Amino acid sequence: MHLSARLPLALLLAGAAALETPPQSPWESTSASSKTIVVALGDDPDYSSLLVLLQRARLIPTLNRLDGATLFAPTNDAISKHSLTNSLWREALEGSSLPDNINEQLRQQLFYHLLNQSLPALPAEKEIPVYKTLLYPRKAIDPPTREPPPSPPWMPIPTGTLGHEPQRIRLAAHGKSADVGVDAFGKGGVNVVKELQDAGNGVILGIGEVLEPPPDLATVVSQHSSISFFHEIMTSELMQYLNTTSETTLFVPTDVAWDALHPIERLYLESEYASNDLRKILDMHSVIEEHVTWSDSFKSGLNLTTVGGTTLSVDVTPEGTNIGSAALVQPDIYASNGVLHLVSSLLLPPDALQLTPEKYLLTLNCTKFVSLLHSAELVHLINDTETPYTILAPRDDILSMFFEGPEMPEPGSEELKKLLRYHFISGKWTPSKLKNGGLLETELLEPGLNNGHQVVAVEVQKNDQKKSSDDKLISFGGASVIGKPIEVKNALIYFMSRPIVPPPDALQAALPSLELSQFLAAVFSTTKAKLLRKSPSTSLLIPRNDAFKRLGLLVSAHLLAASSTEDLENVILHHALNTVEYAHSFKNGSQHSFATLEGTDLKIDRLVNGTLYVSSSGGWAGLKGELSPRDLLTQTGVIHELSDVMIPRSVDLTIGKLVKAARGGTMATLVNKAGFEWILNGTAPPEGSPWSEKSGNVGWTLLCPPDEAFKNLNLTQIYSDVVNLQSIVAQHLIPTVPLGKRVMDSNPLYNNRPLVFDDATYTTVQSSASAYGDLLFQQRSDTKEYVVGIKGARGTNGQADAARVLSWGRSTTGSGTGGVIQIDRLLIPYRPSWWFEYGAPTSVGGLGVIVICAFFYGVRILWNRDTTEATYEPSSEAPAVEERLAGSATESVKSFIAGGFGGVCAVLVGHPFDLTKTRMQTAAPGAYKGALDVVKKTVAQDGITGLYRGMVPPLLGVTPIFAMSFWAYDTSKQLIFAFTPDRTSESLSVAELATAGFLSAVPTTLVTAPVERAKVLLQVQGQGGAAVKYSGVTDVLKHLYREGGLRSIFRGTGATLARDGPGSAAYFAAYEVTKKALTPAGASPSELNLGAIIMAGGTAGVAMWALAIPPDVLKSRIQSAPTGTYSGLLDCARKTIAQDGVRALWKGFGPAMARAFPANAATFLGVEASRNLLDKMF
Repeated sequence: MHLSARLPLALLLAGAAALETPPQSPWESTSASSKTIVVALGDDPDYSSLLVLLQRARLIPTLNRLDGATLFAPTNDAISKHSLTNSLWREALEGSSLPDNINEQLRQQLFYHLLNQSLPALPAEKEIPVYKTLLYPRKAIDPPTREPPPSPPWMPIPTGTLGHEPQRIRLAAHGKSADVGVDAFGKGGVNVVKELQDAGNGVILGIGEVLEPPPDLATVVSQHSSISFFHEIMTSELMQYLNTTSETTLFVPTDVAWDALHPIERLYLESEYASNDLRKILDMHSVIEEHVTWSDSFKSGLNLTTVGGTTLSVDVTPEGTNIGSAALVQPDIYASNGVLHLVSSLLLPPDALQLTPEKYLLTLNCTKFVSLLHSAELVHLINDTETPYTILAPRDDILSMFFEGPEMPEPGSEELKKLLRYHFISGKWTPSKLKNGGLLETELLEPGLNNGHQVVAVEVQKNDQKKSSDDKLISFGGASVIGKPIEVKNALIYFMSRPIVPPPDALQAALPSLELSQFLAAVFSTTKAKLLRKSPSTSLLIPRNDAFKRLGLLVSAHLLAASSTEDLENVILHHALNTVEYAHSFKNGSQHSFATLEGTDLKIDRLVNGTLYVSSSGGWAGLKGELSPRDLLTQTGVIHELSDVMIPRSVDLTIGKLVKAARGGTMATLVNKAGFEWILNGTAPPEGSPWSEKSGNVGWTLLCPPDEAFKNLNLTQIYSDVVNLQSIVAQHLIPTVPLGKRVMDSNPLYNNRPLVFDDATYTTVQSSASAYGDLLFQQRSDTKEYVVGIKGARGTNGQADAARVLSWGRSTTGSGTGGVIQIDRLLIPYRPSWWFEYGAPTSVGGLGVIVICAFFYGVRILWNRDTTEATYEPSSEAPAVEERLAGSATESVKSFIAGGFGGVCAVLVGHPFDLTKTRMQTAAPGAYKGALDVVKKTVAQDGITGLYRGMVPPLLGVTPIFAMSFWAYDTSKQLIFAFTPDRTSESLSVAELATAGFLSAVPTTLVTAPVERAKVLLQVQGQGGAAVKYSGVTDVLKHLYREGGLRSIFRGTGATLARDGPGSAAYFAAYEVTKKALTPAGASPSELNLGAIIMAGGTAGVAMWALAIPPDVLKSRIQSAPTGTYSGLLDCARKTIAQDGVRALWKGFGPAMARAFPANAATFLGVEASRNLLDKMF
């Protein structure tokens, strides 16, 4: 409070007393009272101008009717001076026509010079009495009337803007003079210049200036310098409001009082947007009742209700008067429509003026942003103090830069409203809450999202230039945040580097990304562009440009052809989900199937590592694409990127369509003439044809040369020779079974080729009629392009039997396998010359005979040099050491040869069983129902020769393996005799026989391991429809060495020893014991007994495989699995049991047991027979 500024109570009491009984002191001289006021004025020439004005205002009758009045009469000089600045008085003096017949305005001003009482004397010194004039202020007639005035006398009517009260005037004495119209402190006013004159019905006081009636409140406010701030902040609308109200009591704080406001609030009040707060301030300082509340009515306990609904309590004390919490500084500043009181402080309740975001924005150089919000009628977003918001505000310099172009929305337009709403985020998002890649809902309600909230993307990165972890680089919608945010109660303000534009339509949003241009070009070539722009709540999965190359150039060419518009439109719509799915939905959601605008679903699978794969409703087997959630926002949803083009089931990609895309009209004619038109159409073969029972679930891959490849060929001759034509077409047709787990499953996205091209061999329709029907695909090392040729063709230099692969495309009909491979030339079926067909094999066979004869000739020479006689069957007795050593060399050679023959017999009899066992051990769960199912499917796919696939490696390694095995077994027995010279028994025990058998497996493993590795890889290829990757043993070893050197070739050596060690122990021990038990009494075990040998050999095989199956399963898996699958034998066992259970260790037990008896019976029969033969020969 400003106590020093309080009005003294004595002054107020003096004013009140003056209204009741004005103190009187006699004038020094007065004239006689024998006249009326009008006569007295006429007698004094100094009042001639006043009389003229009274006559013009028709107030002469009024003055004559008054009894006991006081007239403050301006002299001629005063009126002359006043008329210089007042046109009304000047025109009245000059006799000009006044605006109305009543002369209302002139009458009102002259009434202010009249009191309805006579003043007998001046007031006492320091007393300021208050008097009521005859002026009842009222609003001027607008427009002025020309109607005649009412009949005289025209007395003032007690109505008007002061609530039936006349206007007041103060009189103050200063020594011997006095002033009229002073303020509450006796200052100002008009000086009395002539003595008091008694005029009979009243008194006259001559004054030196004209008394101006108090103006309206707005004018009064503008005239007081102590309330200049209030005047400055009041808008013209509020000032007009002040002028239109009546009976108004206005309390105005002085300029000093406004310093108590928050600086933000004070600056805000000076802005052009503070109309609401200013009106609130005005209403809470205004009292409008049926009367005006002058200070003479103030008393303690008086409560005044403001227009704003607040209550102002009046407290009168000896120290002064308080209005609420403010001191009354100056009372009763008169106005035509009320009264003005000056107070020391604002009369506002707590929190009446809240600091809103708008006030901060205006003071923080965001006035243009606020102006735009006002023009769009969105000011509630920055004046809401309850709802939490995050405001993204561009400063004035930013908006000046971006909003001056013609491309920006017009003020107040719907486009501007959308843009501004996009700058408000629901919730209070501090930097610590923001996550990189997050999406936050804005206040923009997007029709394209079914009136849902549009979102804005958030990017948060660490600021490497700042050491503090709190400093982050933040951006919203691609616009960077400048500086630190400002917190305003319920709101948080970020200052942006540019305005944030709401997302455009889906196609416009994707246009800047060059990686998506091919899909967009495809869209614009159809009629579906508008649908994709306008379809609400959609998610577009747009394939990147390289997806069309991966799709296969032939499929792309077909879809982009003018005749395939419907297929292309279905493909495009198949990439539009009819729901909005942001990245977090895919990464964290549980939904897997999503409906598309095309009508069918897309399936999305999430792997453990977070990778997302998309599978289409149609297309070919294994068609997948990797989804890259990108959250590219659009008006109608969101865009994500896809690695591959998805084909719906409504699109049938037949061989015929792909041939047309490959410009293969001539090839299509050949296929039709050859009777394979059903392949082009994607239909089942005709009933009764050779393929009606064989096709089953088989697809077809057609090698298709373009039309220009036939320009040098005699088509007439080809057409006329039907058999040759069918052979040509058959050479280009590859039956393609469902691929199951392909070789390329390690990269499921690279699955858009009809076949595997890397060093792969395929049988064709021609393969059943020719040994040269298979085709081999390879990649050239120089150009990296793929070539295909007839396998085994010689002597043509690739001119007719090889071609370059130009492009390809997969078909979707049938089993979803196969397709078309475009090649640059026609492959003519290969027919070798006599020499290549018969001469070379004959020469190789003859050379083999010579080598074998030379080998046995060497053995005969070695035999003739050894004079010691020996038998194959090592005696169980303990002969003399000299006898054993004498025949050891010869026995070793015989064991080597006999073992080789035994091994050949074992392979010939047991390989089909071994292939069945291996495939059951390595196939995926559920691939085969049992051993018979393996045989049936193998024969169906590869014929009876398929049961002997992979037989070459064991045949090549059988001689050293079995030779070393039998030689090592005999040597081990001799070592046991050598290490036990004092033995009492002349025969070896079962344990010693088993030990010798175990030791025999050690050197044998060095040969067995690489042979088994090659055999397993050859046996497992082709199962489950997989491509044939290796062409033979040499090809396998070459690939293995290139893959990992000798380490790769010898993979599984430990597992092989784990199988063969215990197995050989049981093998040889069981054979020796069984053979001895079956030998008739009196006969020697060395004698050839066919039944005993077969039974003992079969028993030995069963004994061996009863122990060897679990390690054999692990060995097969280790040797056939990709590099890095298993770290060792124990790791393989752990993973096998975890995946397939303990029973998996006994997979193939049936085939192994079925093979064990016949194969090993054949082995020992071959060994014994060849040994007997060798004994007779040598």
